[in-house]
Amino acid sequence: MSIFKNIAIISKINDDSVKDSLDAVIKYLDKKNINYLLDKNSCKLLANSESTDIKAIKEKCDIAFIIGGDGTLLRAAQDLAKANIPICGINRGRLGFLVDISPDHIQENLENIFKGNYSVDERISLEGTVLRNGKEISKNISFNDVVIHSRDAVRMIEMDTMLDGEKLYTVNADGLVVSTPTGSTAYSLSSGGPILQPTMEALVLVPICPHLLSNRPIVIGMNSVVEIKLSDKSHTNASVTFDGQINVPIEANDTIRISKSKVLLKLIQPPNISFLSILREKLGWGFKP
Repeated sequence: MSIFKNIAIISKINDDSVKDSLDAVIKYLDKKNINYLLDKNSCKLLANSESTDIKAIKEKCDIAFIIGGDGTLLRAAQDLAKANIPICGINRGRLGFLVDISPDHIQENLENIFKGNYSVDERISLEGTVLRNGKEISKNISFNDVVIHSRDAVRMIEMDTMLDGEKLYTVNADGLVVSTPTGSTAYSLSSGGPILQPTMEALVLVPICPHLLSNRPIVIGMNSVVEIKLSDKSHTNASVTFDGQINVPIEANDTIRISKSKVLLKLIQPPNISFLSILREKLGWGFKP
């Protein structure tokens, strides 16, 4: 008998390629007589009009299956993690470090999960606050990263960076990534940052294409408070982006304060899936050409 009673199914936006995986999940749940609610995108793919909004999903569901890539999962996590709803990802994206289930092994993994044969991987989030003239204009959470970046083509921005109230450095770069261990395999990695184990009590700051080669990535404590001020010498358009999902335009002298959030992302992992196995598969480690 299933330990989960009400299932949410959330699918990637405007992508017909996820339909076969969606059909496989629906077929399994119908066979087991397990109740489920469909989001708008899933209903569109199934030509089903009975969609459920995110508010009802948060109130009624005790697990959510996300069919898509990491972006789809992170988008859903903005709401579901705050409601303490665990998430399980079915990978129909590209790399997919957060979506664990292969589309070729849906039924066997669902069977394990609904029999209670799974683990819960808790991931921390960051809280980012944008301050203008000392007043809060935006506050958001991120499970991967907070990224300050130029919105103009080929224009660097100057940022003064403080760590726990002490100046770290002034950096001229295309931007700056503040990443969780989870996000260390995302934009941080492509910008030259290190890979962190998800269980590490650490964050990483990675300049994006810095003007000075001495501006290197730095690993800091997870409970650190990072403050990044956009210099008044910056005459270019800039933004701060949370998990690539929420974008907030910023101006000269704005401050972005980043610290550990209380919100945890709970990832349901089937057996025989681990962080190291995911790295080996996604990055091709140990495979002969």
